[in-house]
Amino acid sequence: MRQRVSALWSAFLLAAALPAWPLQAQEEPEALLWQERVERVAGADDQVDLVLTAQVHEGWIVYGSDFEPGDFGPRPARLVVQAGGQAVQPVRSDGAQQRTGSNFAGEYHYTYFDGVATFRQRVRVEAGARQVSGVLNGQSCYEASGLCTLFREPFAIALE
Repeated sequence: MRQRVSALWSAFLLAAALPAWPLQAQEEPEALLWQERVERVAGADDQVDLVLTAQVHEGWIVYGSDFEPGDFGPRPARLVVQAGGQAVQPVRSDGAQQRTGSNFAGEYHYTYFDGVATFRQRVRVEAGARQVSGVLNGQSCYEASGLCTLFREPFAIALE
């Protein structure tokens, strides 16, 4: 009798969990598909703006770069130029929205994208360089559940 009740209880729990599985699958992050381009800076022959843009999936946000991280909470995006040039100013978050949040550590301020994320980095190009390469590191979150993931997007953008 006890085994039968245990088996029925297990079947009930399994049946109750089944409808939740598709909802959890929606929370799985899909890779952001980045498009990269270079824009010349007027009046500065040795400088360009690197522009990295991605569509942000429905229900997700991507954190911007222009806020200070706290001990806990969102991580700002960082762009590191590794070859072909040198960053001349901090990476900018074009069109990011501002928001304030709070957690057990207190209140914090951050910027984020929904819909489209665009980062812009001004770079002084090295003489003879044919491309600028580096990596964009950031964080994205599924707002409905608070699930957050880190991303690392290497890039190599041709200058010609």
